[in-house]
Amino acid sequence: MPHMRNSFFLSGPSRTLDPRVNAMRGDLADVALAGKHFSPHYASPIERFCAIPFAPICDKPNGGQVSELLAGEAFMLLDISGGWAWGFSKHDHYVGYIDAETLSESAAPVSAFTAGDPVQAAHSFLDQPYVWGGRGGVGLDCSGLIQRSLAVAGIAAPRDSDMQQASLGTEIAAEAPLQRGDLVFFPGHVGMMVDTENLIHATRNEGKTLVEPLAAVISRIAENYETPILSRRRISP
Repeated sequence: MPHMRNSFFLSGPSRTLDPRVNAMRGDLADVALAGKHFSPHYASPIERFCAIPFAPICDKPNGGQVSELLAGEAFMLLDISGGWAWGFSKHDHYVGYIDAETLSESAAPVSAFTAGDPVQAAHSFLDQPYVWGGRGGVGLDCSGLIQRSLAVAGIAAPRDSDMQQASLGTEIAAEAPLQRGDLVFFPGHVGMMVDTENLIHATRNEGKTLVEPLAAVISRIAENYETPILSRRRISP
């Protein structure tokens, strides 16, 4: 792919940017980062679409899955090499590599979500296998479940649980009871309350999406972490 001539400069040192959601590597970066991050070359993203039911987004060519693109979703292409497209998913800006053959220049538009209940949406994924980086192709991970479930309510959630904790909703006071739809964040994990006592989550421990008592989840995580709950957050309707 042709790259833009490097005619940009920084007015100060490069900022610390999260490489998960800022497309930058040693030789190339998204032109949107010019002035924020130094790169020998910049490229303008080209919109392409997932032409198959789902496709893994990997951390490197032939690497491990870190996310997933679903049918009709857009991928912002910055480079193609060796059959691998590098860029980011348009809906959450998550950066990675995807098999170039899974992308097309056009696709049927993704159906818009009507206003819905995230908890009910989460239940639609019950018993789906736990898949690291999955968003519903053949399974999901914990943050993928939250991202897909919140989408039915028109809420655009980031991809990873730490990003979700940092940006979604407001912290619930320690003395306040939990309620349906609240998010509970643990070290490297997240789930959604289905009522005041039970949590739905995609868990590697059980290998699937399921509902279980929050107390049981806390007890299990407390075996390895002194602070099993990092945050409890409520998303206003």
